[in-house]
Amino acid sequence: MRSINPRAIIWQVIVVLHRYLGVAVGLLMMMWFLSGIVMVYVDLPRVTEEDRARTLEPIGWQACCRFPQQLAPDSAQLFAAQVENVIGVPVMRISPSGRPPFVLDLEGGAVVQIDAEAAQEIALDAAPRIIGRPAMLTGMEQIESDQWTLGRLGRERPLFRFAFDDPERTNIYVAGSRAQAVHWTTATQRFWSWLGPIPHMLYFAELRRNAVLWTEIVIWTSILGTFLTVLGLYLGVSQFKARARFSPYRGWFYWHHIAGLIFGIATLGFVASGLISMNPWGFLEDERDGSELARLTGGPLKWGEVRASLGAVRARPEVASGAVSLVTAPFAGRLYWIAKRPDGTVTRLDSDGGIAPLSEAELVEAAKLIAGDTAIAEQALIAKEDDYYFRHDGSFVLPVFRVVLRDDENTRYYVDPRSGALVARFDSTARWYRWLFSGLHTIDFTTWLRAHPMRDVVLLTLLLGGLAVTITGFYLAIRRIRNDVTPLFRFFVDWRRVAIKKADSVEA
Repeated sequence: MRSINPRAIIWQVIVVLHRYLGVAVGLLMMMWFLSGIVMVYVDLPRVTEEDRARTLEPIGWQACCRFPQQLAPDSAQLFAAQVENVIGVPVMRISPSGRPPFVLDLEGGAVVQIDAEAAQEIALDAAPRIIGRPAMLTGMEQIESDQWTLGRLGRERPLFRFAFDDPERTNIYVAGSRAQAVHWTTATQRFWSWLGPIPHMLYFAELRRNAVLWTEIVIWTSILGTFLTVLGLYLGVSQFKARARFSPYRGWFYWHHIAGLIFGIATLGFVASGLISMNPWGFLEDERDGSELARLTGGPLKWGEVRASLGAVRARPEVASGAVSLVTAPFAGRLYWIAKRPDGTVTRLDSDGGIAPLSEAELVEAAKLIAGDTAIAEQALIAKEDDYYFRHDGSFVLPVFRVVLRDDENTRYYVDPRSGALVARFDSTARWYRWLFSGLHTIDFTTWLRAHPMRDVVLLTLLLGGLAVTITGFYLAIRRIRNDVTPLFRFFVDWRRVAIKKADSVEA
C-alpha cells in the first residue's frame, strides 16, 4: 500500500489553486498592467485652480461692490469668500456657517440664481477658441454626474454640461451652486482615459455609482491577485535551478517561470499596493480631527469684517489690479486675502488692502498655532522636496515651511509661505500610506526615481515585466484547464451516446 506524502499533496493543491486563480483574475491583471502603462503618462482629466485662473478675466472693480440690505447681520459667520468675474460681472461666492453656499452679484447687489440659460453664458465665456471664431455650442444638458465627474465635484451639483465643436470636442461643466466653470474634458483626454485610468481603477460609471459595490469588487479582486502572485512566487522559487537554464521547464512554461523570477516581486508590489490604496477595512484610517487648521486660521470670519475689507481693497486698485481671483485667507484670527493672477503669481493682502507678505515672525507663529500644546522638534523653510512632500496631483509650492512635532508620530506639516495655508500633513498613518501605496505603486521612493526619463525607464520596465508574467500565466492556465476539461467533455459525450443507443434499443 502506497503511503500518503503530505508535502506532495500540499504542492499539488498549490499548483491547482495557482492555475485556477490564474484563469479567474489573470485577465483582469493583464488589464491592470496594460492600463498601468498608459497611466505612466495619462490620468483622469483634472482641472487645477491654476488651470481655471488662466481662463478668467480680471475682476471689474469699477462695477463693485453692492450688497443687499438684508443679506446677513455683521456678526454672521462664514468660512470663506471669493471674488471673481462671471460673464463680465464681479461676483462673490460665499460659504456661510450653517447654510448652503451661494453667489452674490456685486454689481446688482442680488443673490445669483443659476439656471440653464445663465450656465450657458458662463460656458460660452469659457469656451475654447478656433482660428477666426469662438467654438460653437453643439449640446447642453443638466446632470448629477457622468463618467468624468464621478466621485468629484460633489458639492457643485447640479452640473450643466456643454459640448463644443472645436477640434478637441471640448466638454465644459458649469456648477450651478458656484456660477463657474469647474471642469472640462477634451476628446484626447477621454480617449486615453478609456485605455488607462478607467479600466485600471474599474472606474466604470454604472459600477462606480454604487460606491459600496465598487469598493468591495476592487478590494476582493486585489486580494485574489495578491494571493495568486504569492502562490506563483512560491512555486517559482521552489523550482529555481542554479545551473544551466535556471528552470526545469520548456516553452511557455519556461518563459513564465523566468519572467516570474525576475519580475515577481515587482508584480506583487503593484498588486498589493493597489489593494492598500483602497484602505481595506480602515487599517490605515485617517483619524485627524482638524483642530490644527482651526487654530491656524482662528475660526470662522465675520460678514461685516469681510464686507468692510473688500471695500478697502476696492479703494486701492493699484494693488488688486489684474487679479482674476480674490479669496479669503484668514490667519490666527486676522483677515487676509490672496489675490491670484493668470500667470500663477499670488499676492497676500491685509484687511486694509495693503500688500502683506507672510513674515518670518508669522511663520514661527504658524508653527506654534499648529503645534498647540505639543513641542516642536523642527521648523524651517525648505527649498527642495523631501520624502513626503513632492510634486504630484495635489497642491505643491516651493519653498515651503515645514514643521515637525515632537509627538509620538513625529507629525509633520507643510505651510505655504505665500499665504499661510496648510498644504499637507503627515502623521504615521499617512507616512505608511505614502510608502506602501505611492512608493510601491509608482516607484517614487527618491527624487531621481521621480524625474524623467528615469521614472519612465524604471516604471515601464517593471510594468512590461509584470505584463509578461500575467500574459504567459493566463495562457498556460487556460491551456491546462482546457486539457483538464477535454477528457471530461469526451466522457460526457460518450456517455450520452451510449445512453441514446440503449434507449433506442429498448424502444425497438
